Amino acid sequence: MSALYVHIPFCVRKCEYCDFYSEAAGERDIERYLDALEREFRLRHEALAPRTIFIGGGTPTRLSAAQLTRLGQTLKRHVDFARLSEFTVEINPGTLDERKAAALAEMGVTRASFGVQSFDPGFLRQLGRIYEAGKAETAVKLARASGIARISMDLMFALPGQTLDHLRDDLRQALALGTEHLSLYALTFEDDTPMSLALQRGEIEPCPEELEREMFTLAGEACAASGLMRYEVSNFARIGAQCRHNLAYWRQENWRGYGAGAHGMVDGEIAENAADHEAYARCLLDENRLPVVRRERLSPAQRAETLLLMGLRLTEGVALDQFERLAGSPLTVACGESCRTLARLGLLDVGETHVRCTEEGLLVLDRVILDLATELGAGVAR
Repeated sequence: MSALYVHIPFCVRKCEYCDFYSEAAGERDIERYLDALEREFRLRHEALAPRTIFIGGGTPTRLSAAQLTRLGQTLKRHVDFARLSEFTVEINPGTLDERKAAALAEMGVTRASFGVQSFDPGFLRQLGRIYEAGKAETAVKLARASGIARISMDLMFALPGQTLDHLRDDLRQALALGTEHLSLYALTFEDDTPMSLALQRGEIEPCPEELEREMFTLAGEACAASGLMRYEVSNFARIGAQCRHNLAYWRQENWRGYGAGAHGMVDGEIAENAADHEAYARCLLDENRLPVVRRERLSPAQRAETLLLMGLRLTEGVALDQFERLAGSPLTVACGESCRTLARLGLLDVGETHVRCTEEGLLVLDRVILDLATELGAGVAR
């Protein structure tokens, strides 16, 4: 198994744009959840020796230092760390203090992923973030002082009212803090989120499409000038600092997920847990059963399509031999017409070992994937 994901679904409060599974919760909820997580590890009784661990949320650092220590003890009881090369935890800058940073380091965390989103106070308020702009620098220093050397940051762009100068300043501040990895995501108005509802009411306006393209280009140029190269459509890193955990997802390697709402995929079989911390805990603690709500074995064609969907996000692209093993035929046969058309338009590069999007192709990635997946699906139907 390549990767282990553990979900902590609790936040101080939910951000205005977020549609991930997360909830505000009290201390009793958190303690019961940690009890349930321990029970899930015991009931599944899997031999876990991952190369990477990722604790995400929610906000894992919503937990107290003592609760983080307890979580670390659970992991050390059930997970073999011998092969581990990367251990990431997501951190909201407003929730980290010296004791929590020390608890994370003691747990074995080697990489801190900070959800900064912006350094601009106005945009932080717009997004519903709970911290002041200066907290990000303080949190990074706390992580480094505790011995967590690898620093990643998330930034958002294409925000209502954001200009190229705003984004340029966010990038400048992030890079000045010495981050070796940046994730830059365009704002998406997800259904039923407060920002989506504000958009529907006409209270905010979306970023113009042309400006969003300019921001995408600016991000790549600013990162490259500081030695961070794009390795995935939204991710930039110094050499050797790519997120190994996420690479396992994008390359469709095996991973397992623990916690409410978590899912995993092993040899093409997906398993998904209940996305409700109360239902999750009730299954495990009151009914002594696993909280799995979906199991699905993907067909070879579905696995091939998923490989394209995820792998073409990477600048390295998709290995042609891996696609052929899954699909039963070469990409140039299964999606030959689309490959030729997209290559002629300068959006796709089909090499001897890999197929990858060009820089222009990454700008219209959804279109590239849709064309290939449509032809692949039509071939399966025939």
